[in-house]
Amino acid sequence: MKIKHLFIIAAFAASFAACNDEKDDDKTTASGKILFSTTVTNPDGSTGSGYLQAVDNISGGVNYSNANAIPLGFGAYPCVCPSGNIYVFPDYTGGTELKLKRYVLNSSNQLELKGSMELPANSSAAIVVEANAEKAYVGCQSLDMIIVFNPQTMTEISRIDLSSLRNEGVAAYPGALFIRDGILYVALEQYNSQWMPSENALEMALYNVADNKFIKKTRNTSIGLCAPSRPVDNQSIFEDEKGDIYVNCTGSFGYIPGLNGGIARIKKGETDFDESYCIDLTKTKVEGLSCDYLNVIMMCRYVGNGKMYAYGFAFALEPDNTNSYLAHIGVPVIVDIYNKTIKVIEGLPLTNGHGVAMGRHGNKMVYGSANTEYNGFSTVDINTGDIETKVATVTGFPSFFYSFE
Repeated sequence: MKIKHLFIIAAFAASFAACNDEKDDDKTTASGKILFSTTVTNPDGSTGSGYLQAVDNISGGVNYSNANAIPLGFGAYPCVCPSGNIYVFPDYTGGTELKLKRYVLNSSNQLELKGSMELPANSSAAIVVEANAEKAYVGCQSLDMIIVFNPQTMTEISRIDLSSLRNEGVAAYPGALFIRDGILYVALEQYNSQWMPSENALEMALYNVADNKFIKKTRNTSIGLCAPSRPVDNQSIFEDEKGDIYVNCTGSFGYIPGLNGGIARIKKGETDFDESYCIDLTKTKVEGLSCDYLNVIMMCRYVGNGKMYAYGFAFALEPDNTNSYLAHIGVPVIVDIYNKTIKVIEGLPLTNGHGVAMGRHGNKMVYGSANTEYNGFSTVDINTGDIETKVATVTGFPSFFYSFE
């Protein structure tokens, strides 16, 4: 079976040179409290370049080139922490510069490099979560490892080896990371050599943040989902107002019957998956979707009151297009995690696998889109449901969005 890595690790299947370069870190960039990144692909969609920039506006049809952006590894999503630290990763598949970089917005609202840390070769670093000002974690997925580091000095403190948590025939890739009540939750993807789960099970490793000591591995085979979190999306594990943790499980991305994706939960005060809760994408019809069911949720952003905005992907939306990188099969949806319903947001365009930027800006949810008419951003008002399309256009496919406003 040919696995389409676009859905698994963010849109990179082939080897390519990293586009990060230290000399570009000091370039003059645009300024603003809105961050977005774009992906510029080669014709086949599987290789290309990435760019990140800060701007002050995404309204009125403004157009942005990448002239004032800093380079990213192709397909890499930056990670913004509540502290304001902005982490930029190297090429997921390697490259010439293996560094985790920390940026902030300076007093002029420009991206300013504050430090970098060398990463091991073939680390596939993708997620950062901060415990405090002097302790953070970065997952190294291809090495079954988490590096503990000091964000202020960008120096390594220690390493957490996950290899002993592997099941037979699979790795123990750390997916998304989340901290609650002094416990680091590490999603264990347990992928085989084809980057696919081999059993219908959800697993997480739990560590004590105070001393990085292993607490336990939680495992569930009764809910009917697998692959907890999307390994490159730091919002695929999130907490609601009640203190419950929700996990976007990617399953087999719709390729293997019975290995399903959906939403799982770990309730407040508990550390095991809640066996009474599940949104199974194979059993949840989507209101307004022509093909009824989604194969996977690629991006999700929780806004409160049980409302989660997301990008769902369904192969049946463009069944004759064999290029999964560029097929327009991503649809904006709202998931009610309390009532277990999913609804298409009418009026917003479909997108391809690179144009999956999502983020909240004031009272609006911003959707990046790479559609048949334009590459850029559209919005939906969280309170009224009002839609605005083509509020800004960009060069390349909009892959990441974050607003400090």
